[in-house]
Amino acid sequence: MPLIEIKGASKGYGLPGSRTEVLKNINLSVEEGEFVVIVGYSGSGKSTLINLLSGLVKPDTGTALIEGKVITEPGPDRGLVFQNYSLLPWLTVEENIALAVDEVFKEWTPEQRKEHIAKHIAMVKLSHAAQKLPKELSGGMRQRVSVARTLAMNPKVLLMDEPLSALDALTRAQLQDEISEIWMSNKTTVIWITNDPDEAILVADKVIPLLPTSPATLGETMIVDIERPRDRKAINHDPKFKKLRAELISTLLDAKGRNKVKSSVQISLPDILPEDLTYTNSLQFLNRTGPKRRSDNKREEVEVAA
Repeated sequence: MPLIEIKGASKGYGLPGSRTEVLKNINLSVEEGEFVVIVGYSGSGKSTLINLLSGLVKPDTGTALIEGKVITEPGPDRGLVFQNYSLLPWLTVEENIALAVDEVFKEWTPEQRKEHIAKHIAMVKLSHAAQKLPKELSGGMRQRVSVARTLAMNPKVLLMDEPLSALDALTRAQLQDEISEIWMSNKTTVIWITNDPDEAILVADKVIPLLPTSPATLGETMIVDIERPRDRKAINHDPKFKKLRAELISTLLDAKGRNKVKSSVQISLPDILPEDLTYTNSLQFLNRTGPKRRSDNKREEVEVAA
């Protein structure tokens, strides 16, 4: 049985008559320990999809399940890493992570919790910054805290909603490698949402395109059969990477092209001729007739001597 899955789910927003359908007939199955990345255009419904899995929203039709049980609300078995870090600014790194640990592991002793927090801070290489506030950290460091806080809950599934989209390219590349290393060490099931095909193939076992078909639906799963750990410099020359990348981009572009609606509109030009405003004296200005309609022009025949 899959660890987490969606069966025939659809989701829309708005009132009847002005309702926008976002997702339709979504079917997703993820086994324990898999690293799955879903790739799609901005605004295609990726965050709605991750919210269905987290329990933040419910599908209009179909079901979302974890270990065969219907997801009805958020829970500690699904850890969600947001785009914007979501750290409390008045708490230190250690205290932000402690919030999650204290809530999930209430039966642990203070010593057990402290050791668990320190372990996860070290996992994301922030032991030196444990007592710093978020404002004292870079964007990449804040996102590491967010990842550490989520992993410290020991979730069965790690849900990542475009976690690196707000970072610069160099920091983003560094965190891609670090999150891949963390996954290889603990094999927590990961479902990652992104709009970057290269990022998807670099970190994932499986890549699934979210097709922008209005409403969106999932395309065919692509298996990333590239050995780990992956060297980002070498992977650009890997024939498997090139083939997967071309297939993924082509699939998304083709779906977007099919979604375009072509229409022809007949436009009528206004029946007004521009007024001649080149007056040489005030008398001409006072005797002006104003703009004319094209239909007012009359055809006349004039004899001209040769």
